[in-house]
Amino acid sequence: MKSLKKIFRITTLVGFVFAFGLVFANCRGHHSFEKRVEWVASKLTSKLDLDESQIAKLGTIKSEIIAKHKELKPKHMNWASEIAKQVRQEKIDSKVLDKMSSEKDVRHQEMRKFFHAKLVEFHAILKPEQREKFAELIEKFSKHHAPSSSED
Repeated sequence: MKSLKKIFRITTLVGFVFAFGLVFANCRGHHSFEKRVEWVASKLTSKLDLDESQIAKLGTIKSEIIAKHKELKPKHMNWASEIAKQVRQEKIDSKVLDKMSSEKDVRHQEMRKFFHAKLVEFHAILKPEQREKFAELIEKFSKHHAPSSSED
């Protein structure tokens, strides 16, 4: 009887820990790409003390990034459907997976180049002191979101 109660308590505890983890593990994950871009733009506006013309340019850049993401998103959704289709088959076709991976790499490269061009545009409108603040924000973000490593 005691061992049954002990097993029940341990199982209940594990269940609560698991449920708690599910609830809080992905708090940011459900925000849309657009909301994340809006959040970044608002942070940049406030932290860098952007003037009206800079805010307008940032708004244009933000809109272009969102539009590019929307352009590429359906291709990403097709990718997930094709993976599911392959998994449902008796045997997965490696050639199809290789082709899909290559196409996905091309889309990532396209988005990366596009983003780099937008970063260059944004950098060009900043004053030197704003560039310094921007660099500090990037370093702070990097430290905050870097994976922890025991090799430090």
